Amino acid sequence: MVPFLLLLAVPAGEIVVFIEVGGIVGTWPTIGAILGTAFAGGALLRRQGLRTLALARRQLAAHQSPAAELAECAGLALSAALLLLPGFFTDALGIALLFPPLRRALLRTVFARVAAGARRGPTRGDGGATVIDGEYSVLDEGGEARAAAARRDLGAAPQGDGR
Repeated sequence: MVPFLLLLAVPAGEIVVFIEVGGIVGTWPTIGAILGTAFAGGALLRRQGLRTLALARRQLAAHQSPAAELAECAGLALSAALLLLPGFFTDALGIALLFPPLRRALLRTVFARVAAGARRGPTRGDGGATVIDGEYSVLDEGGEARAAAARRDLGAAPQGDGR
């Protein structure tokens, strides 16, 4: 429910800010500011993204895990998406994510929530653990004979006429 409300609230808030800023500075300066932040953010994003990818390549060449750099790239991709959306609020968030300390703090928060969810394990809507139980057999050329043998090995009752 919260994501749906955000999906409605963010564009509505952006429209209100557009109207207010446009009323103060005018239409063309408002449009210029929106385009200017997108281009400036894109240039900063390109510079930081290339630097992060170069560091990831060096770590791969040294046989080290580039996991932190890949997470940084994910943060930069989120920043790019926010900068491409028209609006002052989304631009402010996108520019904030271009600053490495803020981006790392956000990533730490996200990873802490993901780790907490992983420790709880998968759950159903009612809070119980999800258990999927089933049987399978491999059938291809001569597969029925292998399936019967597998059932015998598992102690299952034979099926059909056993051919």
